[in-house]
Amino acid sequence: MFKVKKYFFRTFLLMCFHQLTEAAWLRCYKGSLEEFVVVPLEKSLPRPFIDCIDRNIPTMVYVFGYRGLVSGPATTAMLSAYIATKKRNVILLDWEEEAQSGLLGISLGYALSAVPHARKIGKKLGVALVSLAEAGVNMTNIHLVGHSLGAHIMAFAGKEAREQGHVVSRITGLDPARALFEGSFAVQSGLDRTCARFVDIIHSDPGGYGTSVSTGTVDIWPNYTGKKATQPGCETGDFEMFSREDLCKHDRSWMYYVEALSSPTSFPAVYAPDYETWASGNVDYSKTIFLGELTSSRATGDYFLTTNAHSPYGRGTEGLKPNEDQSSTARQPRESTITRLLRYFR
Repeated sequence: MFKVKKYFFRTFLLMCFHQLTEAAWLRCYKGSLEEFVVVPLEKSLPRPFIDCIDRNIPTMVYVFGYRGLVSGPATTAMLSAYIATKKRNVILLDWEEEAQSGLLGISLGYALSAVPHARKIGKKLGVALVSLAEAGVNMTNIHLVGHSLGAHIMAFAGKEAREQGHVVSRITGLDPARALFEGSFAVQSGLDRTCARFVDIIHSDPGGYGTSVSTGTVDIWPNYTGKKATQPGCETGDFEMFSREDLCKHDRSWMYYVEALSSPTSFPAVYAPDYETWASGNVDYSKTIFLGELTSSRATGDYFLTTNAHSPYGRGTEGLKPNEDQSSTARQPRESTITRLLRYFR
């Protein structure tokens, strides 16, 4: 009975990857959140959208995760921070309509709707990136940034562009979603170092909502304590799923990244082959990179740091050493409802 249940669930899940409808748009911002050019991702990119992109500066494309909103705090903070730099073309992949849970509820909506749509939308973004390259936009200046399930959308985009002969320069994954992408029940291959020339991943909730293995060119582990990350300032306990408290650790990834945009050297991280080496202090502090836009594309491996409990989160060089008090009091991460649901069908 157990095997039959598992078989039918997997069959049903895979059938969902063949859904034919999705809605997504690209927004190119022109100096403010209020002024932008928007086009459907389904269509060929029109001249006004292409002309919105300044060929002389790099281009950043951002996408939010499951149940994200165009007007949500993560999206608003990320876009505002990049626009404020005045050094990047800023594009948003808006898949808000297909990112919602709908009548299926949070868990089934993720598995049966959002993940299948993420794959299709990511591949279409890859096609759009190729169109930009063919219109004269230099792919070496393309930087894709995605939070949670959005990180895997960028992975699909990078893979699609590569299959068409164009390699994306960089993908930044902000705590890439774990459910269905890691473990014995994984049905998709998500973000890894093959998706772009350089892939940096920030793990703020490993083993919870976020992935727990190193798959990037560089993997950064803020406040990691061996098998988990206990983000200072986040409460522990049982919370309503997808509530602010429940997502606190997961959201720290984009919060740290946004702060780093305005304070680029606030989050140095030091290389170590594993957590135990870093915790022992037996590291070479000359092997240091910065979390954020300044992450060195020549770096590889795992990097560790600690943060403050409240903004400003960056601790500068003080953050290169583990927080002993935090490590000794850390608790095991609570298993998310999504993970519990998927575990039932193993």
